[in-house]
Amino acid sequence: MKSWRSALIAGVVGALVLLAGYLIDRPPGQDGSPSTVQEAADGAVLVCAAALRPACDALASELGTTAGTYRPGTEPGSATVVIAPAADLFSGLEVGDAVARSPIAIAVWQDRAGVLSAHCGGSITLACLSAAYGEAWEDLGGLQSWGGFKLGLADPTSSEAGLAAWRAVAGSGVSPGLNTGLRLTADDDASLMSDVLLFGTARADVVVTTEVAIAGQLANAPGRGGRLVVSYPDPAPWVEYVVGTSGGRGTDKLIEELLSDEVQSRLGALGLRPVRGETIGLADGLGAPGVALPALDEPGRVALLDSWKALR
Repeated sequence: MKSWRSALIAGVVGALVLLAGYLIDRPPGQDGSPSTVQEAADGAVLVCAAALRPACDALASELGTTAGTYRPGTEPGSATVVIAPAADLFSGLEVGDAVARSPIAIAVWQDRAGVLSAHCGGSITLACLSAAYGEAWEDLGGLQSWGGFKLGLADPTSSEAGLAAWRAVAGSGVSPGLNTGLRLTADDDASLMSDVLLFGTARADVVVTTEVAIAGQLANAPGRGGRLVVSYPDPAPWVEYVVGTSGGRGTDKLIEELLSDEVQSRLGALGLRPVRGETIGLADGLGAPGVALPALDEPGRVALLDSWKALR
């Protein structure tokens, strides 16, 4: 009985997706279920933070292994190489070198971007965003039908990428209008960008998140009737992705390949910034990032998390 009902439901859902005429890529395993990874021939697999999954799929294919999605704090298993922020790694993993980086960026739906840029004096900055939280678009020069200014963020208590974006937004203090303006939150940066495309301007006009998460959805945005315009805070928090492993057959070789000049030169085309060499091959719409802020110290981290909890 359950099987035919499941098949019927699956068929209906599939038909609705086709009728809607678009497909939004969502990170594997984001429903909380573990990602399925098949052991590669040499024994090692590549498991990456959710926003890095498209890049890791491409790298895994080139390096002769398979890829999965890593959730912060989870144990990935043996013979696995994890690429994620160090603070997100399972405590039992050996933390290795940085492999890639991503700056925090601002993404705005195109029709809103022109209005916001004009209101901000020609460039969209964090200070100008802060003044817009809680305001109506009509007061910012936009249309009354747009309603209030809506911001999207990843939960800073769930991932290092979310904390970095929250640092950009609230590092200089929480704007009085932010509680009203924050209309979309997600568990992580990849889920945030999926939701931005799913809901469009009904939930978020602007998002502040990692460049790599934005890059993963740039090509899908026109199918939702718009385009995302990306700008960069300067200075800005950057997220650093390191390798973590519990050891096992093939892991040393896989890490060596990830740190090679050849792989580093490929990262720009995959939406990431290399830790060595120039960034080349970035997708259209991405540009020059802001200068990286110093790493957060523990008191700064605690203060940011407390400010988020007070807001929510």
